[in-house]
Amino acid sequence: GRKSVEDIRAHMVPFYHELIGVRFQSYLFMLDPDDFAFRVDFDQMVADAGRYLEGWEFVDIAVREAIGLPQQVRTVAARYTVDEAGLRAWLEERAAQLNSRPVAARVVESVPATPPPNFPATVPRPRSGLVWEPGRPGYAIDVEASLQQLLAGLTSHDAREVTLVARQSPPPVPQMSDLEPELLRLLDEYPAFTAVSVFDLQQEQRARVDGDAAFSAMATLRIALAIAVLEKLPGGIAREDPEATQVGTWLDLALGKDADEPANLALAWLGDGSIATGAQRLTAFLRTLGLENSFLQGAFGGTAQSPQVTPSNQRERPNTRPDANMQTTADDMATLLAALYRCSQGSGLLLERFPKTLNAEKCATLLFYMTHNPLRSAVWRGLPEWDDRWVVHRHGLSFAQQGEVALIWGPAGPYVLSVFVYNPGLVGWEVANQAVADLSRGIWEFFAIQRAQGGAAARPP
Repeated sequence: GRKSVEDIRAHMVPFYHELIGVRFQSYLFMLDPDDFAFRVDFDQMVADAGRYLEGWEFVDIAVREAIGLPQQVRTVAARYTVDEAGLRAWLEERAAQLNSRPVAARVVESVPATPPPNFPATVPRPRSGLVWEPGRPGYAIDVEASLQQLLAGLTSHDAREVTLVARQSPPPVPQMSDLEPELLRLLDEYPAFTAVSVFDLQQEQRARVDGDAAFSAMATLRIALAIAVLEKLPGGIAREDPEATQVGTWLDLALGKDADEPANLALAWLGDGSIATGAQRLTAFLRTLGLENSFLQGAFGGTAQSPQVTPSNQRERPNTRPDANMQTTADDMATLLAALYRCSQGSGLLLERFPKTLNAEKCATLLFYMTHNPLRSAVWRGLPEWDDRWVVHRHGLSFAQQGEVALIWGPAGPYVLSVFVYNPGLVGWEVANQAVADLSRGIWEFFAIQRAQGGAAARPP
């Protein structure tokens, strides 16, 4: 309804000089068009509109007006000048101010998942475990795309608010290098000296704290014995072979129960009737695998006058007073159980060292025997909904020490957790066990965060 350029200019100029609201996430900025020399060329816009007053366009308008049909909307583009370099500089300044980097998952303090025991007044309370807070994505202003949004806002007579275009960067997938310092921080405050080694079988990565500290091997070394025995048994556990069936029975009991007798019978078989020879062959077998810190000198449950010298038992501290007869480390046991699982899948260290005498079927048999261990240990009970979890483990107990190595099917796939505790009467075992349960849950939660933030999904176990 406005006919002259002056009338149109007077009507529309105020629109184009109003402030523009500029949003980025929770921030709101006000942008003044005059700060960027924004000017609308109304003369040219009216000239552009003039083409609708002649030719077929005008006939269409006139006919619709005459017979009462709705008119078509015809848009006249805004003609303007603006300091585009200044707008870009303003956006770059906002980007420098507001862009955020992705935040990795981190450990936070939280209420423990399981109620802690009643600690004696003289015993320090251990931390509640590793409670992981998910990472957060980062955001960055897309300057070029946002510039087009600003220009659209400046040239609009009604939409005077603009949302800047943002690029999102996902948080990094947590790696074992992120887990290790958190384990160190946690274990520094534990009530008993605890060594841990975690082997991620998906990524072939390890996180450890004092994983090379020497401990009594206890019954955990039966895993090594079982592998060495099957390596010597050509046809594996064959039903039609009475000797192989008897050896299989010993190994099943050694891995699934606590008594030393079946393990020592298998050890004597490995030594052609001699326990001492069997122990020497078992130690040589471990050395072939590169496990320099593990050895056996006599029978399981036996004694020795002095230990074999290893890099681990020469450490100045901590001294866990390990058994002179049989020793290992959390790292060695994690490596061994990881190798056994890999072998059951047709790859890995054991098949590389013994391609003619070991195979996937033999290794799977030993994992099957390990499922007969009925103890729901602290490592197992620390897992969320622990009774539904797929866990294969072998534990060991002795005076002032306990150890466990477990193959756990986690949120992102299988991993091995090896934990050894030295507790020379400092605290009750219920306190130490609760600490191990919290540790196990925290490691599970680490893999759950890894899965949620882009890690591989676990296939069925």
